[in-house]
Amino acid sequence: MKFYKAFSWVLLLTMFVQIISVLRTALLAKNFGISNAMDAFNLANTITVCIVNVVGVAVTTVLIPYLTKMKDTDEDRRILHTFNTAILGSTFVLMSVYFIGVGIYMNFQQTTSELSFQKLTLYLTFLLGIGQYVRLISNIQTAYLQVENKFIKVKIIGFLTSVFSFIYILATPNISIEAAAICFSLAYILESLYLVFANWGNKYRFAFPSEWRNIRFKELMKLTLPIISTSILYQVTILLPLVLVRFFGEGYISSMAYANQIVAIMQTLILLNLVTMLYPTLSRAFQKNKETAKKRLVFFINGCNTIMIPLVFGTVMLGQLLVKILFERGNFTAETTQTVYLFLVFISASLPFVVIREFIFRAFYSLGDTKTPVKNSFIVIFIQIGFLIIASLFMGIYAVMLSPLVAAVSSVILGFNKLNKKIGRIDFNYQLLKRHLITIFNSLIMCVAIYIAKNNIKINPLLDFIIYLVLGIVVYASLTYLFQRKYLLTK
Repeated sequence: MKFYKAFSWVLLLTMFVQIISVLRTALLAKNFGISNAMDAFNLANTITVCIVNVVGVAVTTVLIPYLTKMKDTDEDRRILHTFNTAILGSTFVLMSVYFIGVGIYMNFQQTTSELSFQKLTLYLTFLLGIGQYVRLISNIQTAYLQVENKFIKVKIIGFLTSVFSFIYILATPNISIEAAAICFSLAYILESLYLVFANWGNKYRFAFPSEWRNIRFKELMKLTLPIISTSILYQVTILLPLVLVRFFGEGYISSMAYANQIVAIMQTLILLNLVTMLYPTLSRAFQKNKETAKKRLVFFINGCNTIMIPLVFGTVMLGQLLVKILFERGNFTAETTQTVYLFLVFISASLPFVVIREFIFRAFYSLGDTKTPVKNSFIVIFIQIGFLIIASLFMGIYAVMLSPLVAAVSSVILGFNKLNKKIGRIDFNYQLLKRHLITIFNSLIMCVAIYIAKNNIKINPLLDFIIYLVLGIVVYASLTYLFQRKYLLTK
């Protein structure tokens, strides 16, 4: 009960953050639509996130397991801060190399409209990069609080900083794209300052990073290096579709970004919150008893997808109406709504597989195996690249839309095969398949109810959406209570 109570508060605060974020994006959509400026902004934001995540992924995969075992000693604190210094320093070097390399490349190019787009992207990357780098510091500070089960504190500051950036953009009707980038970075800086003070004086207090030759620090780095390799490949799979989509014309990058904004609501509310809260528990379980951990893993995957799968089905039924309500005004047209909806459907279809993949990877990390996810990602990146190159020749933009699903499914298949060999098949595949089929059945019945309502209830877009949504939730919740309550409440 304590977990469900904490998760309810975290879910509520995250929901508020996502609502504010969507409203903020709606303001940007009204001002910039799917223009070159918005394309440059979204591409720059993705580039900075990918650069930071190359090394920053070690915060969740290596740092958190270390924190769960860390003692309140000077040596452990020095190891901690030596590792953090390595993460922050490596990220700074990566960002510097990017800016220097791209700057030199552009210096030798002739002036064209595409070069102007590239220059704007580089400038926005610098402005947004400051905020993303500071956000890496926030992620480290957040890890400290998460291990201490102080999840609500983290969400409160996330909400306050989101409100700050929303009010700033709202109060500046004719805001420039550069000012918007500065606003985002400033919000991340405020968030980081709050988190640093929130951890002030506890066992994670700063200790001079002097353990570069310590064997335990070297063990952390040995775990980190394979994960960085995996992360590089994963960031490539994120950037590659954006680079390709630019070749299909202006506006597609922005269309994908708007769709991702909506998908991020589902990902952040359900996937990130649950994985973040459950990962320390899963890690501890694998350290104590493999059989118990295996049951926990299956239960966590089933539980997450009991929520994620109906959200995907709901997106198919209500996504177009949702995009229209959120963004269709000003420079955002009805034609753009249709394009964003298509991206939304294809991207959201991959989410249940992303849930499974994330838990599979964390099972390997909890077992001290960082090599298998690397091998998995190497194979998946080549599958995705091959699919994009070949499929784009005859599918066009739809190949880009499908690529996240292809990557996620491939990763799950490969990961399952390896994990089954590593921890055994005892009640593993059966429970997973059975519970997912029940969830899909419940979701299909929910869709039928929404379809009937859409054909009989038409008042105005917002009220219609609320009615369809509430109906869908009631139908699905009732079916879940009927068919799955014993499983979900007795584990």
